[in-house]
Formats: sequence, structure tokens, C-alpha cells
Amino acid sequence: MQLITPEWAEAYAEAWNNDPMIAKKLKRFSSVFKYSISDREDLEPVVIEVVKGVVTTFGTEEQYEKIEFDMWADTASWKKVFDHEISVKRAMISKGFGFKGPKLKAASNMGGFERSIELMTEMEDITV
Repeated sequence: MQLITPEWAEAYAEAWNNDPMIAKKLKRFSSVFKYSISDREDLEPVVIEVVKGVVTTFGTEEQYEKIEFDMWADTASWKKVFDHEISVKRAMISKGFGFKGPKLKAASNMGGFERSIELMTEMEDITV
């Protein structure tokens, strides 16, 4: 399945909600995330809402009033992460990735954020 599509979001939400490490690290965390591939205008960004560490809904930007965190990368950068050429931590600070959101909230939940991206790379049959 193609990364950053409604089909992917559904599978990602299920994987997230079944991951005990995310549940533990983000049990007090609630927010709305937007994910996108910056050089793929044909793919609409996907938005995921997390309430107390659990993905409760997902959809498109139009469905959410406030998006707190925005994460994007071009195809080549996403591919490097999925091919394990660079670590998740390194990817999140690399030039190819972009991230907007409250810095303090992100820093205090970095372990959970890192795990959420690692989880993406563990999903089967993802096309970048």
C-alpha cells in the first residue's frame, strides 16, 4: 500500500493502537498530526488524531479544525528511512524532513514520536 493514503492511515492507526511501547510512552499525550510527502501533490496529506496515546480518528485536513503537529518529507527522504539507510532519530533532524509543532511538547514526548515513525517502517508492503 502507498504511504500517506487513507488505506495506509487505517493500517497505521491499527498498528499504533496495538503497540505497547507507544501506549506506554504516550499514555498522557493527545494531539492531531498531519503527515505528507512534500513532492507528491497527487497524495493528499493524512491527519491522525491521538487521544491519551490512542489513535481515535484519521482523515484529511478539512476534517480537523486544528492540526498541532505537521511532519513532511520528500519521497527520497521517506525512502531512506524505510530502507533503513538512516535512523528515525537522524531522519527527524535531517534536511529532507520538516516538522512543525510545539517544541517543548515534542521534546517531552520524543521517545513516543520516534517509536511512531519506527512503527511505520515495520508495517508490511508499504510503498514510498
